[in-house]
Amino acid sequence: MTRPTTDLSRLKAALTAETQARWRDDARETQGWSVKAIRSTAAIVALSGAAAAGLAVSAPAMTEMAAGIIAPKSEIDFRVGRNASMGRLEIYGSVGSRASVRSEKGQVVIRLPGQKTPDIGDFRANPPMGVTAVALRQDSRASEIVMTLAEGAKARFGRSDGAVYVQIETKDVEGDTAKLIMQQAGETPSASASSSASEQAPAKTTYPVVALKHVKLEDGVQIDFPFPDVTGAAVFRRGEAVWMVFDKEVDFRLPPTLKDGVVIEQANWARNDGFTALRLIAPAGGSLSVDTEGALWRVRIGGKALDAPLSEVAVKRDDTSGAATLTLNLAGARKVAWIRDPMVGDRIAVVTAPGPVKAVRDDRSTVQASIGSTAQGVMIERMAPDVTVTLDGDRVAVTRPGGLLMSSDDNGTEARTIQTGYRAALFPTAPDASWSETPPDGFLKKYNALQVSAAEEQGLGAEGPYTARLDLARFLVGQGMNFEAQGVLDLLGKTNPRSLGDPQMRGLRVVAKVLSGRLTDAQADLDSTALISDPAANLWRGYIAQKTGHYEEARKAFAAGAPALDGFPPQWRTRFATANAQAALATKDLASAAQIIGYAVTQDVQPLDRLEAQLVQAEIIEAQGDKRRALRVYTAIAKSTSDRLNTPAQMRAARLKLELGEAKPDETLATMNALRFRWRGDDTELELIRTVGDIYLTQGRYREALEVLKSGGMSFFSRPEAVEINQKLNAAFRSLFLDGMADGLQPVEALGLFNDFRDLTPVGADGDLMVRRMARRLVEVDLLSQAADLLDYQVENRLQGVAKSQVAADLAAIHLMNRQPEKALQAIWKTRTTLLPKAVMAERRVLEARALNDLNRTDNALEVLGTDMSPEALDVRADIYWRQKDWVKAGALLEKRLGERWKKDGNLSLAEEANLIRAGVAYSLASDQKSLDRLSQRFGKFADTAQNGDAMRVALAGLDNGPLRASDFAMAAAQTDSFTGWVASMKQKFREQGKTPAAPAPAQQAQAPAAAPAPKKA
Repeated sequence: MTRPTTDLSRLKAALTAETQARWRDDARETQGWSVKAIRSTAAIVALSGAAAAGLAVSAPAMTEMAAGIIAPKSEIDFRVGRNASMGRLEIYGSVGSRASVRSEKGQVVIRLPGQKTPDIGDFRANPPMGVTAVALRQDSRASEIVMTLAEGAKARFGRSDGAVYVQIETKDVEGDTAKLIMQQAGETPSASASSSASEQAPAKTTYPVVALKHVKLEDGVQIDFPFPDVTGAAVFRRGEAVWMVFDKEVDFRLPPTLKDGVVIEQANWARNDGFTALRLIAPAGGSLSVDTEGALWRVRIGGKALDAPLSEVAVKRDDTSGAATLTLNLAGARKVAWIRDPMVGDRIAVVTAPGPVKAVRDDRSTVQASIGSTAQGVMIERMAPDVTVTLDGDRVAVTRPGGLLMSSDDNGTEARTIQTGYRAALFPTAPDASWSETPPDGFLKKYNALQVSAAEEQGLGAEGPYTARLDLARFLVGQGMNFEAQGVLDLLGKTNPRSLGDPQMRGLRVVAKVLSGRLTDAQADLDSTALISDPAANLWRGYIAQKTGHYEEARKAFAAGAPALDGFPPQWRTRFATANAQAALATKDLASAAQIIGYAVTQDVQPLDRLEAQLVQAEIIEAQGDKRRALRVYTAIAKSTSDRLNTPAQMRAARLKLELGEAKPDETLATMNALRFRWRGDDTELELIRTVGDIYLTQGRYREALEVLKSGGMSFFSRPEAVEINQKLNAAFRSLFLDGMADGLQPVEALGLFNDFRDLTPVGADGDLMVRRMARRLVEVDLLSQAADLLDYQVENRLQGVAKSQVAADLAAIHLMNRQPEKALQAIWKTRTTLLPKAVMAERRVLEARALNDLNRTDNALEVLGTDMSPEALDVRADIYWRQKDWVKAGALLEKRLGERWKKDGNLSLAEEANLIRAGVAYSLASDQKSLDRLSQRFGKFADTAQNGDAMRVALAGLDNGPLRASDFAMAAAQTDSFTGWVASMKQKFREQGKTPAAPAPAQQAQAPAAAPAPKKA
């Protein structure tokens, strides 16, 4: 027996997938596609869409489609429903929903506007109940579908749920063809149709009940179907779905535990026209076996296969009728059920038969139909709408008008000779100019012929020839359909592994991948042993290296491939030379770049290719210092109709005008930003981003500069050029917050800028210093909560050792300034360590004591201070004694802190005024008139120029000196809070630290995230 010879469905799927990928790519013109290629591809996309809708993919069918484009389901979608007494047709889609319906002498005419041809293959083969024939007629304005009604049938029509419906009502007419519609797929008639049908049905039909039984097995499940009498069945797997179709209408009772989510994930059943079908979703890969005992059918999914006697249903070819037909001898075949698969959307024919088990072991495929393997019965997939499946006794015949398209083998011993139409290239990776020539008999006819030949050749198996598939790939590459060519070649590599060692196949795939922008994938083919001796492959290696930014490698590869350059068409000689010149320019070899680009611009090529070379030539002229001449060239190229060329030309012309003083920065930025949002995804956008970022930085517009540069680094993170942008971005951020460029910004504005780009904070001492400087600026303007959040993140996540304790001291001081002593104590206590410098330990001790005093834990505060008599400790001791109302000790300490300041001229500081006033109040409250007199004598002269002069005079006067009351002393103490003076001194301390920062040692840094969190709002 001769095996039918097509795997065109797989080939078509590969082409369709690559076509969709290709249309997702916006860079058609960047890849150098011609207008002719774009038109050709549009035709293929239309064909691929037609194939997805269930149309034929054979040469005759494609010829029909050339005359009228088949409407996709999104435009015209027919859905058919039926029950015992009526049928219903619903028409959906953008065109279908605008259909008009009329009755004419026993016929119903559906008129669809437009020139799109509706796909009535399914509809014609399986019309609704009460319809005996379906015909199609067309004119220049619309298509009309004519349905001939059976005798006694009545039709009514209207609109419901966004669709046009035609309902045919009959009580006596039986359908000729079974149609099963799975409810899971949403293919059932609308609710209005169902309700209307139920209202007119005379009585509800009862069906025998079949209660399914199932048993869980190891890695599987066994299901029993106990029918009341002998029933025909068909069981097969399609993808992840297992179908069980029976030629009897029954009510299934499914066990609730059937769907266990492990072996069976989903179960749906439906019945119609004498059939009942159960569809299960089960993971693919497990076994599927069937057994039968009388009226009982047993199906096992997964686990060990059932040990049941099985006979194989052979598939044979029959040409006796003059039309190529596939036949199967299925003993007991009863009826053909046409079922729509809800997941795939196509229709399959299922032929049931009673036991014993009869199975189709291997798939058999032709261009128009495919017979799938089964565990019981027969299943036919239809790729062409006019395929028919008929029964003649036990004989199942699959054919179509004119016969199925199959190989012309006589005895199955000699394969058909495939005629090649394209010669191989001089070098495996060099495309031949003849590939892009327009076929004399037109694109579609040539494409159809090549595709059919390739599909027939694929059917010859892994050891067969593959020249026809190479011819198809060469044709597609020549027509600019590079994604489609990849689909053909990838499928060839999978089905014919020996082709992977063929330099012609590998080289052709390199060309297709490079032209479609898949440079990394192309590099894998270039590295194969098949192309190791191809000198032209070095040119592609250089081309890829230049496009990916590896310019030194590109120069070496172009030099190695130079002997093969003349073997390429002029178009590619120009492209390779242009890329080589760009690599030379990037490596600062201006002399070589000028010489190479001179060769490129002299080639006899299309205008766009020459302009591309001249664009690089203008870059070289600019690099040589002749900016005005380069500007003239850029201006000329900017008038090109190709965005791929005029966009970089406009950008460079605008930049040169700014440099030459012929344009203002705002005008240049407007031009650049318009181009940046118009052109995306390649080196031109990277160059735009770099240029715009530089202009923003020079204008002091830091936020815009960082936003632009950051967008480039994120969008092109895998490109070498992105490294330069990220370096520029990080350098700008460091200059702003480490070198003082942001000091001119308002603190709030600087904080917002820092938070928005905090992920740019460097790891290490520089990053920590940057955060501390930012915190000090916030303290200066009393944004204490925000400053604390910044330092808290540093303490918790980035620092260790001495650095952590030192920053924790700053954090505690900020918490105290913000009157949050509890948080200050937490910052000190959580960072305790014994290995600290004395100065840091003293600072932390004083801050801890101050926090304890603020919490009224004065004894603990004095214990923490111990014997520390530093000025800062004395201030805290004075505050403690003041809180304890130990006026003698408080007054003495406060006067001691003033020291011999009375001997110096000049105004007192705020802290000194506070100490003086509080010392006077303390001496008065302690009734120490002698000390009060001494204090008044020494410091009374400062009252006239003090900020709190009245309070100072009251404090130095005492209780018994003049008409003063106790309330006056209270007011004086309240007006001169020591806390205010301490805050002022701490701000001064932060200010001085900012001038001479002491950065933590790098060895003490922890490996930590690079950014601090956004501070909370005050």
